[in-house]
Amino acid sequence: MSAFLNMMQSVDAFFPVGAFTLSNGLETYVQQEVFESVRDLERYLEDYLYFFPENDLGIMALAWKCGMDPDKIMELDQWTGAMKPAKEIREGSHKTGIRFLKAESKMHPEADGGLESYRKLIREKKAYGYHPIALGLYAREIGLEEDTALGMYAYSVISAIVNNAVKLVPLSQMEGQRVLGEQLERIEAAVDRAKNMELDTLGASGASYDIRCMQHERLYTRLYMS
Repeated sequence: MSAFLNMMQSVDAFFPVGAFTLSNGLETYVQQEVFESVRDLERYLEDYLYFFPENDLGIMALAWKCGMDPDKIMELDQWTGAMKPAKEIREGSHKTGIRFLKAESKMHPEADGGLESYRKLIREKKAYGYHPIALGLYAREIGLEEDTALGMYAYSVISAIVNNAVKLVPLSQMEGQRVLGEQLERIEAAVDRAKNMELDTLGASGASYDIRCMQHERLYTRLYMS
């Protein structure tokens, strides 16, 4: 139970990593009037969960499998940076990852597992530091099963997207929750796919989202960092 609750805290919107400031291109879709309705939110989430296993969810799964192996962690870190062409998404994942590592070092200073290996690589400038890698290493370190950890992370990301959409479009909170509830089976399917991801299959989709994230860097006005 303690591992489950620790992970719940770590993926909570209030955990101080700044993830709530990222829209991952959603703000661009809204400003371009591509995203205007509940149906648009449904389609967006369906598409997002389709490629999520080949992006951050798959990265987290592979990090969980890395354990304390510094060579594997370093290689995954390099792949993660290479597959994030949008600067704000890459930098956003880095900032939230570094903040996560700092927060966990203060909350659990006695820990000496995968997270410490990652911190050491970052200090030695052999790794950059990304949020999904840190989360995967942390989940393994506290003894949380892979599918449970991935499911909690996936739900937190999809919930955040719904929350952002409700405010940006805007939509009603009730409609947002209804759509979120309809995605639960897709979240399970995404977790199953992520568990079977290989390193060379990461980053195989999501080009339109990357483009919107790049366009976000030059929006006239914006509420989010990406």
